[in-house]
Amino acid sequence: MLMTEIVKIKDLSIGYINRKNTLELNSGLNTSLYKGELACLLGANGKGKSTLLKTLCKFIPRLDGNIFIGGESLDAINERKMAKKVSIVLTEKIQMPNATVYELVGYGRSPYTGFMGRLSKKDHLEVEKAIKQCGIAHKKHAFLESLSDGERQKASIAKALAQNTPVILLD
Repeated sequence: MLMTEIVKIKDLSIGYINRKNTLELNSGLNTSLYKGELACLLGANGKGKSTLLKTLCKFIPRLDGNIFIGGESLDAINERKMAKKVSIVLTEKIQMPNATVYELVGYGRSPYTGFMGRLSKKDHLEVEKAIKQCGIAHKKHAFLESLSDGERQKASIAKALAQNTPVILLD
């Protein structure tokens, strides 16, 4: 069986740049991830796991090296196209006052909705499917502020599933 490479990391350096200096957390990173594969990143706190995930999503710039998603260089992928290739669930608490679980998960469909952000029938079906897959259908009309941390995490995962990307990153 031929495995399809979905993510390729080549000589990657990650960290942060500010006006005065560069903080490099890791360098010389090389790996490939394949379609259908589940990969786990382990390491001590403060060693760059979240930074790597944010770099893979283009939330923060890489310091050096290359990243390819679906064979395409990260440099060639614009924001809209990136949202159709990679979804991410971060550890930060989502701040959306007065938003329901359904509305949050619906935002996962934004790469497909166009300028006005209106959900089509297909989008609604994808939202419903993701909510059911995460076991929070009974909370779909609940406000995010009313959820437990675990329920909020399930809602965030449902949003990533509704985004329907070939790569999902969980921090």
